[in-house]
Amino acid sequence: MIRAFDDLADDIKAGGVPRPRCTGEEMALHLALEHAAAITDDAPDLAEEFTEGLPAQPDDYDWFACKDLLFEDHDVLMLYEPWMEGIESPDSAVNQHFGMVHLRPEDWFKPFRPEDERDPARPSRY
Repeated sequence: MIRAFDDLADDIKAGGVPRPRCTGEEMALHLALEHAAAITDDAPDLAEEFTEGLPAQPDDYDWFACKDLLFEDHDVLMLYEPWMEGIESPDSAVNQHFGMVHLRPEDWFKPFRPEDERDPARPSRY
C-alpha cells in the first residue's frame, strides 16, 4: 500500500496528474484526498504552510472536483458499505452487472489494463 501512495506522489512530482492505475492506488488517492480536505478544514494554517509558494487558483481546495476528475469510478468505496457485502467477488451479480474489477484484496495491485502497469524495476524507498 505504501508503494501505491509513493507511485501517486511520483506522478505529481513528475508534473503529472495522480491517475490511479489499480484498486490500491484508488484507495490511496481517496485516503489522501480525505486527509487533505480534513487539513484544510481543521488546520488551515497547516494547509497554508503546505502550499506556501504555490500560486493560488480559484478552485483550490475543491475536493469534490478532484474526486470527479481523478477517478474513473468509485467502486472501491463500495467495499465499505455494509449493504454491499460480497461485492468484491467476481461472482457477485452487482459486480458482474457493473463490470467491476480487482476488488478482492489479493487483486488490489493488479493494473486495471495492461498499459496501466507501472515499471516493475522502479526504485523502492522501502
